Amino acid sequence: MSDEFHRKKKPRVLFFSHETTWSGAPIQLLHLVTWLKSGGWEVSVAVPKLTTPESGPISDKLAQIGAQVFPVLDLSVQPDFVRLRLLCRQFDVVVANTLVMWAAVHAAHEESVVAIWYIHESLVARQLIAQIVEIQPTFAMADLLVMPTFRTAQVYTPFTDRPLEVVPYGIPPAMIATKTTRDDSAVFPFLLLGTYESRKGQDVFLEAIAQMPAAARARAVFRMAGRKLDRKFYDSVARQAAGLPNVEMLDALEHDEACAAISAADVLVCSSRDETMPIAILEAMSLGKAIVSTDVGGIAEWLYDGLNALIVPAEDSRTLAHAMRRCIEDPKLLETLGANAQKTFRENFSLDR
Repeated sequence: MSDEFHRKKKPRVLFFSHETTWSGAPIQLLHLVTWLKSGGWEVSVAVPKLTTPESGPISDKLAQIGAQVFPVLDLSVQPDFVRLRLLCRQFDVVVANTLVMWAAVHAAHEESVVAIWYIHESLVARQLIAQIVEIQPTFAMADLLVMPTFRTAQVYTPFTDRPLEVVPYGIPPAMIATKTTRDDSAVFPFLLLGTYESRKGQDVFLEAIAQMPAAARARAVFRMAGRKLDRKFYDSVARQAAGLPNVEMLDALEHDEACAAISAADVLVCSSRDETMPIAILEAMSLGKAIVSTDVGGIAEWLYDGLNALIVPAEDSRTLAHAMRRCIEDPKLLETLGANAQKTFRENFSLDR
């Protein structure tokens, strides 16, 4: 890095975001850019073209907070390296948000611009690295590789000998949760937020519901919401849900709607087969909600079974059913888990930290 770079207190930063829908990595980027802008940083973001499926409402949110937005990305075609290099050379630092933004790292490297690769993908990375041959050699071009959990970092050790920096996510608290008084007849709302795809395990969630005792199931309502990323999987889950009472399948929610849904729930459920550290879990923690989650990605680095969450093995619908039944039969457990989760959030996941 040049002496000129070190003299600048706030370098000009260009983020590259592969999508701007209400999903984890773009939400984390929005929070980070908002925090940087509030500190007087000059921040710009390259986002998908408006005509592409990856374009979403976060593009408008970025513009509203004063970030310069370049709608130039189209992942359906080969990267336009000439255009990417011309864009990168206007900045001091480029941050590529997610593994699929490898071309931004490559372009920044060619322009001798500092490149930070902010990688969120966990087990799915192995598939992406196999499919996109350019990814692995690009690791050597990044000045810094950043992951949000140690388990995520471990996924990449077979593919690069570069140091991997682990920086946990940081988000603002979602909103103030409303405390409710519960009686023995009250309905327990369970909520699962996630795109409809096999990786998110909605089928495992439904298998667990089916295995719960009828009396416990009757005291609960089970909601799922998300984008239909895999239509075939969604249709299969819809057929599975049709045979179960008290199950609601919702479409994708705007971020404010998702936070409101978490606030209205008693338990946030993550039945995923693969995750890094879901933003929905962090939002639930900030609201003091009980969490039931599979032991995937970096979740168990922060959540401990029986202390601030109930943690179950992935693909184990029977154990998941037992955990959800415990939540219904022991409301005091919900209060303890939620309070401890909120404490964990406050101590570890602030943007300032």
